[in-house]
Amino acid sequence: MTYNGEIEALEKAVRTAEEAGNTAGLCGRYHDLGIAHQKKGNYDNAIESFRKALRIAEDCGDAAGIADSCHQIGIVYRKKSDYQRALDFHKKALDITEKTDNLPGVAKSCNQLGIIHQSRGDYAAAEDFYRRSLKLAEEIGDSDLVSVGYQNIGILHQKRGDYDRALDLSHKALEIKERTGDHYGILRVYGQIGLLHKLKGDYDRALEFSHKALETAEKIGDVSGISKSYNQLGIVHQDRGDYDRALDFSHKALGIAEKIGDMAEISKSYHQIGVVHQKRGDYDGAFEFFDKALGIAEKIGDVAEVSNNYHQIGIVNRKRGDYDTALDFHQKALEISKKIGDLAGVSRSYNQIGIVHQNRGDYDWALDSFQQCRDIAEKIGDIAMISVSYQNIGIVHQKKGNYDEALELSHKALEIKERTEDFYGILRVYGQIGLIHQLKGDYDMALEYSSKALDIARNIGDLAGVAKSYNQMGIIHRNRGDHAKALDFSREALGIAEKMGDIAEIAASYHQIGIVHQNRGDNDLALEYYQKALDIAEKIGDIAGVSKSCHQIGIVHQNRGDNDLALEYYQKALDIAKKVGDIAGVASSIGMIGKTMQMKRNYVDAFTDYLIALDIFEKIGSPNVNVVNGFITELTKEMGEEDFNKLLDEFRKES
Repeated sequence: MTYNGEIEALEKAVRTAEEAGNTAGLCGRYHDLGIAHQKKGNYDNAIESFRKALRIAEDCGDAAGIADSCHQIGIVYRKKSDYQRALDFHKKALDITEKTDNLPGVAKSCNQLGIIHQSRGDYAAAEDFYRRSLKLAEEIGDSDLVSVGYQNIGILHQKRGDYDRALDLSHKALEIKERTGDHYGILRVYGQIGLLHKLKGDYDRALEFSHKALETAEKIGDVSGISKSYNQLGIVHQDRGDYDRALDFSHKALGIAEKIGDMAEISKSYHQIGVVHQKRGDYDGAFEFFDKALGIAEKIGDVAEVSNNYHQIGIVNRKRGDYDTALDFHQKALEISKKIGDLAGVSRSYNQIGIVHQNRGDYDWALDSFQQCRDIAEKIGDIAMISVSYQNIGIVHQKKGNYDEALELSHKALEIKERTEDFYGILRVYGQIGLIHQLKGDYDMALEYSSKALDIARNIGDLAGVAKSYNQMGIIHRNRGDHAKALDFSREALGIAEKMGDIAEIAASYHQIGIVHQNRGDNDLALEYYQKALDIAEKIGDIAGVSKSCHQIGIVHQNRGDNDLALEYYQKALDIAKKVGDIAGVASSIGMIGKTMQMKRNYVDAFTDYLIALDIFEKIGSPNVNVVNGFITELTKEMGEEDFNKLLDEFRKES
């Protein structure tokens, strides 16, 4: 039966009970109706039904009924992310069950209070309530609640990034569910174990348990469980870069959710489909599905899901280089997380805000945001986010040219990833360490870490990771002058990106191949590949990619001596950088415009541009200061020291 059909039947039962004057029966029917509305995602209707049940229970002096209604109202408010009201109602339920010595009720209320504190990122308080619930469940011999206790404490460890401990507890919960023949519970634990293996990057085991969950859901006829299992299978395939299969599973989940009328699950399916489109560089498709998900989340009052969609829309805008819009959406997500007391969400938003500032070259703001993220992560014991913070702070230091400090922080991140056996995370940090060694000019160490990243990506079946590792190894070989090997690796990356349908990664590979051809002096081929990258960037709305391609095309035309055409492309790159607030991009384009003006022997304009670029790079702490200083040294030699000093004197007088 669909949720709409179930609701219609229960509304009829309510009318029958009202006509018969059956007060006790009416209370039960309102309770059941509230559950049906909750399952459908009609949260306001669910609260209304539970409140009617609560009033009847209060009129009858039914303490158990009052506690149960408060319990259910609290659950719905938690699903709406109204955590304070949820806490208020669960505390009422706890108070009543304690006064009436209803130990199962006390355990149940403690469990729900733990879930709320976990949802808002207060992991210490959550663990206290979970352990109190577990202890009571063990005392009264309630095996179902014991299993739930193990599972929830496991989820708490998962949230903190301690995946092995989470797996131990999930298997304890599974053992109890299997012993008692609780197929519904087995289904839920299979899903949780699958998620944990996904988070560790063990995709084969993740698929194994996700398929077990699907088979169990199909066996017991749990339509909602089938939908959730399809969504999880989609997420695993997405993470390993198999985007077509990911979309197939997510659309199956969406179809079931639409059929049964589960609004919350429809929203989640839209969201997940949006993520897949984002991963493959289809930004317009991503926006379309995130907007749909956001609309439903707003309609049903799921505040946390609203924040989650703002978060993803911010990421898509950042990936396409629209940094101001990205910041607006991440700020919206941050404000919601602060309002509902979601500390983990606050930490996540600060992390994303830091990434946007880092991408636009505003390194001090980036460091401040990453530090705030780490402070909160340390406060709530979120190991995974602490590791991410170390890595991101390291990336900022890398961007600023502080390579030793960047390496130190990356190794701190790696230590945490290795301790928690987070293979996906280890892969990413290996890649980062390889990049830093490459920037230091230590190409042997760079290849060593990039090869380690490639091995892990292959072992866990992460196609996207394999492609990125090939591209990085191509860059290393290019920098050491081995153009043939560089092309081989970049072409391997391109082949995988084409197989995956990852449009953004295809453009990145074209760009890298273009640089190799440019470095070996084949300007025609370089232009061909840069144009291919530019065409894709324009097609998918990747503003940053358009700017990057225009910049490189400008360099090729400059190398060919076509300074006017070079200026045209540099100006395009500059206009985009200014529009999206890319500080580092503005400086780079102005610096290259200066270089072109120097080649045109317009020394005054060249020197002016160099000074502007130098000032920006100095303010953001970029190592590109050295590049601009090199340009100025070349200008001095070209003009002759005497003429350059005259030019310098004129600038000093004007300033």
